[in-house]
Amino acid sequence: MKKPYEPPKEKSTVQTNMVILTIVTSLIILTVNIVLFFYISRAIDVINRVYSTNVSIGEMSDSLSRVRSSLTDYLNTKSTDSMEQYFDACQQYRDYLSGLNLSGQGRETEAILQDIEGLSETYLDVADDTLQAKRGRVVEKYNSGYERSEKIYGYINAYIYSLNSEQFRRNSEKYEAMRASLRSLAILTMSVIVAVAVINILIVSVMTKNIMDPVRQKEIMMETHLKDAELKYLQAQINPHFLFNTLNAGAQLAMLEDADRTSGYLQNVAAFFRYRIKGEDKETTLEQEIALADNYINILNVRFSGEIHFSKELDKDCLSVAVPGMILQPVVENAVNYGIRNIEREKKIMLKVERLPELIRVRIEDNGVGMTEERIKEVLAGNAGENPVMKDSNGVGIANVMSRLRLYYDREEVMHIFSEGEDKGTIVDILIPAPEEET
Repeated sequence: MKKPYEPPKEKSTVQTNMVILTIVTSLIILTVNIVLFFYISRAIDVINRVYSTNVSIGEMSDSLSRVRSSLTDYLNTKSTDSMEQYFDACQQYRDYLSGLNLSGQGRETEAILQDIEGLSETYLDVADDTLQAKRGRVVEKYNSGYERSEKIYGYINAYIYSLNSEQFRRNSEKYEAMRASLRSLAILTMSVIVAVAVINILIVSVMTKNIMDPVRQKEIMMETHLKDAELKYLQAQINPHFLFNTLNAGAQLAMLEDADRTSGYLQNVAAFFRYRIKGEDKETTLEQEIALADNYINILNVRFSGEIHFSKELDKDCLSVAVPGMILQPVVENAVNYGIRNIEREKKIMLKVERLPELIRVRIEDNGVGMTEERIKEVLAGNAGENPVMKDSNGVGIANVMSRLRLYYDREEVMHIFSEGEDKGTIVDILIPAPEEET
């Protein structure tokens, strides 16, 4: 047999929408975090640089003090340790002095630094001469040298103080600029957070609307199809209780007159209509749907003098599965009207229910006139239209059944139709998702 035509699957799913929402939200949050990390790192770097020059100047001043104290210790004790400490302190002070970079800080700052460098060289030279005079025990020379070194030391300290004050003033201006930048950053951060929150709420609202609208539409369409189907079946039921009472009275009268066939016919008709209008139920079982098909065939066989041979192969474990109402009888009716009605050979319809790995397949097979591939595609696409020849058809066709199955199970692939061609019969498979088996 030819491979059945399969309708296209729905592309957009709830899962896809939720994945898109998660990705978009995650990207927004990641971007905000990267921007915040960049600005915070930049602010920390600025903070580290603001007072670094003041720290360097302070360390240089401390180093100069160690030169003075180690020189004084040597003049007082003339010990080897104090002399070594003096030379170490001098080298350290020179390192601090050469490492102090204040370029681009203004002419006044550069002038002060040049004065400090010049005085420092003079101070270190005088200190060395004083130390050597002490070693040579030239008392007058090291006394005058010490006094001179103290004066120069005082000048250097004064210049260092001036340099430190100037740098503090400049750094304070930078600090204020940094504070203003941090305030701007705080405002920007709050703005971004609020914007992200608003955008996220809008995205969630839009995505939720896109997700929920099709669900509501499906519910409305399901109700519409069910009502339409019931109306087309029950147009004559202005007073269903009166109809049942009338049919039952006719069945009892036929029984009293020993008209068993007439009694059975009326009982089948009453059972058929009772199933359709027994209440507001929108759901039934596969077993009840098969019983309705049985009643329908029994009613037709009165007209066809028993020519319709209706056989069944049923997996009893599948009969309790829940299905939407009136999905089987319209397919059986189409098999009669469009398949076997006008054939001269034996009229056969076979109903088979079997469980597949993930589906329950309900197959209605007839040995009638068959269908072309083009006609199958039209029927599955819902473009078959009504057949004006079949005046007694209930009007509930394959398209209606497929629409309600798709709405009920929320899946596209609910039916297959295939035929080997003219006079080769037709097979209609209704595909029902199988419930999970209890372990």
